[in-house]
Amino acid sequence: MVHCLSLRARLSLLLGGVLLAGLAFGVGLLILHAGARVNAEADGATRLARDLVEATLPRLGAAKDPRAELADLLADARRLRHVRVSVEGESEAAGPAKNPAPDWFSALVFRAPPATRIATPLGALEIAANPADEIAEIWEEIVWLAIGAAGVAGLAFALVSYVVSRTLSPIGALSGALRRLEQGDYDVRAGADGAPEFIAIAERINALAATLNRLDDENRRLVRRMIHVQDEERRDIARDLHDEIGPFLFTIRAGVGALARKVGAAGADPALLAEDCAKIDAQIAALQQVNRRILGRLRPAALSEMGLADALEALARGWRETRADVTIDLALEGARGPIDETTALTAYRVAQEGLTNAFRHSDANRVGLSVTRDGGRLTVDVVDDGAGLPATPGGGGLGLRGMSERVAALGGTLTLANLPAGGVRLSASLKLESPAGAAPAFSGPDGSGNFPDQHRTQSHEKRYISEV
Repeated sequence: MVHCLSLRARLSLLLGGVLLAGLAFGVGLLILHAGARVNAEADGATRLARDLVEATLPRLGAAKDPRAELADLLADARRLRHVRVSVEGESEAAGPAKNPAPDWFSALVFRAPPATRIATPLGALEIAANPADEIAEIWEEIVWLAIGAAGVAGLAFALVSYVVSRTLSPIGALSGALRRLEQGDYDVRAGADGAPEFIAIAERINALAATLNRLDDENRRLVRRMIHVQDEERRDIARDLHDEIGPFLFTIRAGVGALARKVGAAGADPALLAEDCAKIDAQIAALQQVNRRILGRLRPAALSEMGLADALEALARGWRETRADVTIDLALEGARGPIDETTALTAYRVAQEGLTNAFRHSDANRVGLSVTRDGGRLTVDVVDDGAGLPATPGGGGLGLRGMSERVAALGGTLTLANLPAGGVRLSASLKLESPAGAAPAFSGPDGSGNFPDQHRTQSHEKRYISEV
């Protein structure tokens, strides 16, 4: 039930409980000391009365009128408080105390001892303690002290409750700001007032809102950039289809038409027909090359056919054939073994971008490509000994910026920096998906990321080319 209460209600309940406990403890101490006080008064009055009686007894025996002397003795004894002196066997009603205390309180603070009996010639005298007046006075003191303490406690409770309420008032504003953040209103700002702790929380909420607003803007820019990149890619594909595949198709169609006319003509020369067929076949082969290049740019076939390690080796082999003057060092142990599809494709794109930049812009003599694994992360490094990055800010083209966004979207990091000895290092750290629930992994038929032998690799390549 308590956990259903608000913080203000809990603090008020705790404060009220502490005040009530303190009030009860104070009243208990007063009652505890009241017993000792009443007993001390009763004992003192009883001793005084006994001394009075014992001092009067010699005069009582020598008096001419012993009864008158006894009456004077009893009159003097009745003026004593907290004690009653009477002749044994005679009943004497005690006057009621002013504002008498409750019976339970009287029984709690005082237990009457046996009456003291003193023998006289006129009969025995009984001396009994009767501290009713003292008990009534103590009870009245306790009642007034309890009323005063209750008033002070009530005033303190009201004052502290007001202070607590004012102190906790910023919680409502902070809660409202968090609710608006939850609803997507990133322009909200919490008022920084109240205690230093609430001011610190408000500043953190405002910083969180500013960060979420910035991230929301970055997401919008990223979405627009993705749309722009997709449109650019479509335009590039359309241009390739129009500029490269279109002419081949037109030439093939024209060649087929010419061949059909020659075949239909009388006295067609078989040698000329074979020559036309060879030309058409050459056009088709060139068309296949263009088609493979476009498909490789969209999605590298070697990656899905042979795994990441062999795909990177094929990529490096292509650059070696193009730039034989540049040495390419490979260390691809981390690329072998199952890797989820998205991570493998991203690692390939990073290596492709790094090698492209190294060969086109760095004027390097040696380029190194390494892929390593460290726990659950895959690291791709492309290092060259070229001229390095320019000193102008904002280095890196659209390709590197797009690659950085792609790596960040997978929970990784991409860094590009000059090396102290010269050259540039492009490094990407990618998070490997766990086997459970991961995307389909790239690996060869033997489960190691490679095909068992070169013959099977070549057969897959030939099958792919024939299908294209």
